[in-house]
Amino acid sequence: MLFERIYARSFAPFAGLSGPKPQFPHGNATDFLFKQNRPWEVFAEYGQRYGSMSVFWLFSQPNILLHDAKLIGEVLISRTQDFYKDEPCGALIPVLTRSSPNVNNGAEWTRTRSQSPFTQPWIGEWHSGQMPELRKVLRAWADRMVTTTGNQSVPFLEQAKRLVSDCFSVATVGRVLPDAVYEQFMLLATMGSNRMLSPIPPLLNPIPVLQWLDLSRHGQATRKLFLKFFRDIYNSVPGNPDPKSVDLMSMALHHETQLSADELAAEMGNVFYGGSFSIPSTLVSTLYLLTRHPAEMQKLTAAVRQLGDDCDIESLLNCKPLDYALREGLRLLPAVPMLSRRVLTTAATEWGGCQLPPNTNIWISNWLLQREAPQWEQTIEGTKRGPMEFMPSRWSNGLAEDRPLGSDYFFPEGRGPRMCLAAQYSIFHMKLVLATLLSRWDIECGKGQAYDEGQGFFFGVRMPFGLRVKVRRTA
Repeated sequence: MLFERIYARSFAPFAGLSGPKPQFPHGNATDFLFKQNRPWEVFAEYGQRYGSMSVFWLFSQPNILLHDAKLIGEVLISRTQDFYKDEPCGALIPVLTRSSPNVNNGAEWTRTRSQSPFTQPWIGEWHSGQMPELRKVLRAWADRMVTTTGNQSVPFLEQAKRLVSDCFSVATVGRVLPDAVYEQFMLLATMGSNRMLSPIPPLLNPIPVLQWLDLSRHGQATRKLFLKFFRDIYNSVPGNPDPKSVDLMSMALHHETQLSADELAAEMGNVFYGGSFSIPSTLVSTLYLLTRHPAEMQKLTAAVRQLGDDCDIESLLNCKPLDYALREGLRLLPAVPMLSRRVLTTAATEWGGCQLPPNTNIWISNWLLQREAPQWEQTIEGTKRGPMEFMPSRWSNGLAEDRPLGSDYFFPEGRGPRMCLAAQYSIFHMKLVLATLLSRWDIECGKGQAYDEGQGFFFGVRMPFGLRVKVRRTA
């Protein structure tokens, strides 16, 4: 075989692994040619065909793909010292800032994580304190959407992205993001998304390599303007902020954050990149599933209306129909369907029955594990129910406790010490959005549409671009 002969030295460590047969000179890269924007689907096909651990090649570069909970746990939890996070750090460093733990490794990751507002003991107080203001934003948005969708449905994702960004702005700095600042954020996010794709070989990637230089030319000026919005707010806060203020910046200052002025302002901006795409994706996907299952939508609507308009955070978080519906949306249609790590650059490592060379790329797929693993099959009243069914009730009878966020077969926000820092806030936020909107409005998402219509990739997130929404005020 020509590929094996030419790349014999690179091929040898992986000779015992199954995987698609590589062709010279591209390896398996053509498998991604028409799915560059949806690589998780290729990974799922590999997992179904080749099992829990396989190897594929992008030109001369080997890539390990995992669909095995035990091996994934070793990479992300028990043997983290043998691996590091590479993707998408290089693409995002110019977009985010070095104060973000998401783009760091080693000692710098430990330092930035320990100083992040999301790891502080007071963060739960922030969650509950912002509920009244966020409800105002959500209700105003829903009323506008009643008018906007009065005659016809409209694309949902763009509306959801702006809603979540407005909520984040109120939660971080106590005010809604101005249009100009939102446009700056979206421009930077688009550049970051393009940069994530641009390392793929040019034959597969229509985005010019010059896109990497784009940020250094005019993107740096945009980032400066975006961060200036948060620094100006910082400068307007008195040295001794009002302890009654519940936005994230005020609370960090009140609790004497270790972050410098520039770092704190930057972290407020970095919050937007952390959830302004994954949260809208999950909300749209979950509402789509609920729309397709009217009985489940009816159950959830009845439950959140029983909570009342102004329930406290404990009642919100403990509402089981809400919890189960959101879990099922996160399980079936995770916003982040794949993760990656690399073997350390300094030494090979013995792992998974192989001697992996330094810097070998490892892809981790939760897409297949959460959707098709037999661990999700259940028998209810004598009827076998498969993992691909949308069935919120599967989480009852102790399953929610047995499979918490970040466990073997349920890790839509990642696993281990590098699990999303704001995972708990993300869950709280999505529950608040769903409960607030469904308490007074009927939402119809993607009715008559296939979910795959317009599905794609943006900023590391699987985005259901094509789905449309219609919002009605209940009587």
